[in-house]
Amino acid sequence: MKLKDMPLKAKLILYIVVGTLLVLVASTAMTISTVTSQEEELAYKQATEIARSYANDFNGDMEKNQAIAETIAVSMSSYDSMSRQEANAMLYNLLEEHPHLLGTYVAYEPNAFDGQDEIYINAAGHDSTGRFIPYWNKIDGDIELEPLLDYENLDYYQVPKLTKNETLTEPYYYEGVFIVSYVYPILNGEEFEGIGGVDVSLNYLDDEISNVKAFDTGYAFMTGNTGILVSHPFNKDWIGEKTLYDFDIPEISKAADDIREGKSGHVETIDPSTGEEVVMFYEPIRTGNFSFILVVPRDEIFAGVTALSDRLLQISLVSVIFMAGVSYLIGMSFSRPIKNIVQDFKSISNDAIRGKLDSRANTDVEVDFREIPMGLNEILETVIAPIRDTIRLTNELANGKLNERSDLDVKGEFKQLADTLDNFAASLDTIIRDSNEVLTAVQNNDFSRKVEVYGEGDFRILTEGIEKTRETLSRMMDERKKVEEIRKKEIHHRIKNNLQVISSLLDLESEKFENENVVEAFRESQNRVVSMALVHEELYRSQDMESIDFSDYIMKLVNELSYSYIMDKDKIQVKTDIDNVFLDMDTAIPLGMIVNELVSNSFKHAFEPGQDGEIYVNLHSVDDKLTLEVGDNGVGFPEDIDFRETDSLGLQLVTTLTSQIEGSIELENTEGTNFVIILNR
Repeated sequence: MKLKDMPLKAKLILYIVVGTLLVLVASTAMTISTVTSQEEELAYKQATEIARSYANDFNGDMEKNQAIAETIAVSMSSYDSMSRQEANAMLYNLLEEHPHLLGTYVAYEPNAFDGQDEIYINAAGHDSTGRFIPYWNKIDGDIELEPLLDYENLDYYQVPKLTKNETLTEPYYYEGVFIVSYVYPILNGEEFEGIGGVDVSLNYLDDEISNVKAFDTGYAFMTGNTGILVSHPFNKDWIGEKTLYDFDIPEISKAADDIREGKSGHVETIDPSTGEEVVMFYEPIRTGNFSFILVVPRDEIFAGVTALSDRLLQISLVSVIFMAGVSYLIGMSFSRPIKNIVQDFKSISNDAIRGKLDSRANTDVEVDFREIPMGLNEILETVIAPIRDTIRLTNELANGKLNERSDLDVKGEFKQLADTLDNFAASLDTIIRDSNEVLTAVQNNDFSRKVEVYGEGDFRILTEGIEKTRETLSRMMDERKKVEEIRKKEIHHRIKNNLQVISSLLDLESEKFENENVVEAFRESQNRVVSMALVHEELYRSQDMESIDFSDYIMKLVNELSYSYIMDKDKIQVKTDIDNVFLDMDTAIPLGMIVNELVSNSFKHAFEPGQDGEIYVNLHSVDDKLTLEVGDNGVGFPEDIDFRETDSLGLQLVTTLTSQIEGSIELENTEGTNFVIILNR
């Protein structure tokens, strides 16, 4: 059965029950969400505090180990008169006084301790070199003295030697034991003499961490900052062999990344040991670059939340059943009189559908409901005329007749309705006309015509938006003109000043030499700069410095160069084949300087006096690449010339400028010289 076909009583019951259900569902969901978040936050906080507490405890242990290593190094650095026997006694006592240590040791550079290494060759705590390298350890149970091994290769010696700083090694196997070393350099001023340090077996950490419990079945383990497992309560064969990355679980790999960066946090993932859904909390142990990891089954963390949610759902179900009974009683008391009124309303609506707006409701009903049909009749009497006139007026407005007005003679709010429609039509007409004039002016690039008529509400947003747009466009056009003019002047003066400075420097430098050839070289360079300055001055007088007509620019530059050289130019022809290319200033100026340098070089060096010659400048743009060729039919350059190592200042300048505009340069020696420069547009 469709909802509209249901009896009023059933519909009333349905509405009340559904409404109550929605309210209860929303409130229950909100309550469950709030409580769940709180419980989850508390559980996470509790687990985090547990992990942080253990991390701090182990950090304290490692700080003690680090302090012992520092004590050994400082003591050895402080006492110059200490003998090898005294040093061995100190190391032995420290190892005996601290049961958790696996070994204590020092290791000196050759003859750095007392200069007597040759006396102690292969003695106890020494090797075949005689170096003082005693290692007191409990690897086999009892305290024994052995020489240190692999000190020339392993990090425990080489890293502090290289850095002259304290070092905590990554966990490693030494003589079959998984250990970590705390090492400090022994320094004499800034000179490295050796190391002092302690070894700590990671077995005791594994024993302590394996006994950690959290919630019901949670457990803990430890890793190094590279993710390598230092302890594990269940899988001992993983220790020192596996890293967190080896499990190939994205969440655990993310935790490993955080651990590498010394961060704390938690991830929800699958326990690779049990296959259960767990929450893994990790806290850094600052001293030693380790991380303490607490693993708690997810069900245990949210056990309280689940029980509370079930209880709230039960309460909501009882409430819905209760409200269904109450709604049934309410429906019984209302359904019969309302049914009669509804039937009467239906008759009136049927008449209204057929266009009979004069039908009226029956007022002979129970006294508690009599006001309903009476009020309906009064409304019908009052509304008919305004409805008809409103329909007429809105239809006219919809058809674009904004000068149409209401002719209804009514009072009160119906009068206000008519006046509102009239005011709306008048305001809309005025706003549209004024806004259209502004937009028309803007389309004609006239930004002086302002919006004079502002609407209210959304119409004000429209008119203010038009006015703000006009003002913005006007400011943009003014600012653009100012910026273009300023930029043009700044670029011009910057380049002009630079060229003047270069010309002055060349003139000053030439006065330092007496050799006529050197002075002549300076003058020729100065002439090239003057040529560039003349061409640039002409460029500045152009209207657009954003996009330069480079073909015209090069033609003028070549002409200036031709007039600059006093030689038999009638026998040297300069040919150009240049595409119409427009470039920005940052590319055009360096490229122009390159052409200036290469053409000047051809005039000066390529031809003997009186020799018939040809200089050509070709510029082509193909497939987003710009190719510049400058060459001549003169004597040519050496084939093995190195652009970077050449003594030619001009060629060095060309090479540098080519690099600045991210281009490439090649020299082709066929008949004469041909420079090819290629750059991306």
